[in-house]
Amino acid sequence: VVWVHHMFMIGLDVKTSVFFSSVTMIIGVPTGIKVFSWLYMLMGAKSRLWDPVVWWIIGFIILFTIGGVTGIVLSASIIDILLHDTWFVIAHFHYVLSLGSYSTVVITLLWWWPIIVGYSLNKYLLQGHWVVSMIGFNMCFFPMHFLGLHGLPRRVCSYDPAFYWLNSFSSL
Repeated sequence: VVWVHHMFMIGLDVKTSVFFSSVTMIIGVPTGIKVFSWLYMLMGAKSRLWDPVVWWIIGFIILFTIGGVTGIVLSASIIDILLHDTWFVIAHFHYVLSLGSYSTVVITLLWWWPIIVGYSLNKYLLQGHWVVSMIGFNMCFFPMHFLGLHGLPRRVCSYDPAFYWLNSFSSL
């Protein structure tokens, strides 16, 4: 049901658009509550703040929250129609799907690797991996929100020169 809010461009009638928009917003509320429960669980855990797994969990929560907020923005059918074929939707998809999936795979490996293999990984290298990954993720995908809000279409081979610096920054 949530995916339908990205399909407002297919010519749904107004009643159907309002229904799917409302359902998407209603689903967004428990998801926001879920983020607070993750934070509460993290506060009650007996883990140390300098533990790389905790860094990745906090990074996942931040990336998931950014993706969730942009999802609520896109759940309004009129805004989704305006931003449908822009880089805003691409940034939203990457924050929710790609970055969330990548973070959970890394968290799983960090958690289970020492248990399965019997060797611990270097804490400082893992922290460096987190820093480089978070900077790289946000340098690549965060500017896409602004590109989309300015109307930069996706799937084009030549860009307006006004978008050059943001596109270059995002492509580093």
